[in-house]
Amino acid sequence: MLGQKGSDSGERDGPKGLAKGSLKPINVLAIAVAAISPTTSVFLVYGAGLASAGTGVIWAFIIGGLIAIGMALSYAEVGSVFPSAGGAYTIVRKALGPVWGGVTNVLFLVLGIVVTASILVASATYLNSLVPALPVNWTAFAMMAMVTLLSLERVSPTSWVTAIMLIMELAVILVFTGFAFAHPSLTGNPLTHPVLATGHGNVLALVGMGGILVAVVPALFAYNGYDWPLYFAEESSNARRSLPRAVVLAAAIAIVVELAAVIGATFAIKNLGAVTANSAPLSLIAEQVMGATGAKILLIGVVIAMFDTGLAGNLAYARIYYASGRDHMWPGPLNKFFTHISPRTQVPTYGFLVLFAGNGILSIFTSLNNLITFTGVVIVVIYLLVAVSALVSRVRDKGLERTFRMPIWPIPPLVAIVGVAIALSQQVKRDLIVTFVIVAISVAYYAINRRRLSELSNTGTPVGGTDQGSLTTEEASDA
Repeated sequence: MLGQKGSDSGERDGPKGLAKGSLKPINVLAIAVAAISPTTSVFLVYGAGLASAGTGVIWAFIIGGLIAIGMALSYAEVGSVFPSAGGAYTIVRKALGPVWGGVTNVLFLVLGIVVTASILVASATYLNSLVPALPVNWTAFAMMAMVTLLSLERVSPTSWVTAIMLIMELAVILVFTGFAFAHPSLTGNPLTHPVLATGHGNVLALVGMGGILVAVVPALFAYNGYDWPLYFAEESSNARRSLPRAVVLAAAIAIVVELAAVIGATFAIKNLGAVTANSAPLSLIAEQVMGATGAKILLIGVVIAMFDTGLAGNLAYARIYYASGRDHMWPGPLNKFFTHISPRTQVPTYGFLVLFAGNGILSIFTSLNNLITFTGVVIVVIYLLVAVSALVSRVRDKGLERTFRMPIWPIPPLVAIVGVAIALSQQVKRDLIVTFVIVAISVAYYAINRRRLSELSNTGTPVGGTDQGSLTTEEASDA
């Protein structure tokens, strides 16, 4: 039953049509790190963090890193108990029930049709600075079309494409970090006396904890993506053991690489007021420490990195919609729509087409400059639900197998819950209100339909009338 304990043999979590065992651990790890994309993340959110926290952006990324570690451990443990293409959605649905699982599903729908577009518009913006003749919005739309075409192909070769681009982008961010550390220019110590450029030229003011906490949500957005291995549970070999480790490893790589880049970039700042006022602060810093030619080469890497992030992110969202459709979480015929699998490539075709439509429209008609903080709020609300699920599952589901057990439980999920709650309290009221409205409407819809959802789950007949069991008993024992 939805929201109650169960074993693999009795659950209907996995679409039979996905290509089982087609991904190796290295493929999944590459997708996860590409989804996080240290290069994309730092270049996308550093400016937002600098605007609210000044040089205290370093502390924002440190605090965000601690929360991310707690969340990664929570994802890894509960993901090993409930391996499914639904990932976080499935975790919340089974631990907290269909209502909160439905809320998570809707939040992922919002993220899916917004995040990829925002990343690709940012990529197109950087590309436009290199080739001014390319219009930003239509270039972003063309990128989204390419992402969709790659997503519709078999997941294994697509994962190798993300891996190759990932190697390139890691080289880019590491080279930039090295140059930044080699050219320290900042006056003062941001670790002991973080300062913020005010609206009066180069006047600097000390940053309080409130300003730093505002920047924690963009930092969490930057680290987000380490849970991506969970969405390929039914297409991975030895999923129960390999994927939780991939989650933790992906988080560790992201935190180390991004934090190093943020520290290096901040210490390399020559004029805080000028850098803060610049629409692309890291580009300005790169030009100062690498020269004009080096900065252009760096931006080429950033464009590739952002495209790779859009691709890796897109791969997971359609699988989440598929998993929720299999659980009858959508209204009527949408369940069958989202559970359609391509016979040739074994991927959820229509989910990718929905993502193309939503992100394509946003790519053309909006700059999306104000969506970083909003999507950050949505992401941390999902974090809150997953962290609570990790606590509930460990206490309630004692009889279920855990191939990964987080150390020093319950400290990791508690750290995540407290950190997320404090960070949310400092966010822009508009973003909080919009997210609250989305959550409230979702709660109302799924509360009204709770009985129907439970009855459909109990019939044991998935959408489309075929037997779509998840990891089989044999596969589970092999894992």
